[in-house]
Amino acid sequence: MPQPLSRDEHAAISRYVATIRKSLQEVSELFSHRYGEDSSVCEIALRTLFCATLLEHELTLLGDENQDHFKNDPL
Repeated sequence: MPQPLSRDEHAAISRYVATIRKSLQEVSELFSHRYGEDSSVCEIALRTLFCATLLEHELTLLGDENQDHFKNDPL
């Protein structure tokens, strides 16, 4: 059975993923300006940014689920 992240682990990983997403946003913008929006390197950077954004969103949803779990947990 999977064990959810603790509140501290979730907060730390969420901050880390947010930082990665922001960095990928900057890289995508740089590649777009330097190589053009139709370049393969820009396309890959945008796909990577999209995946990081999805991961960040999924962590938000998990955080909401974990908060409900902690509210209902008597410990």
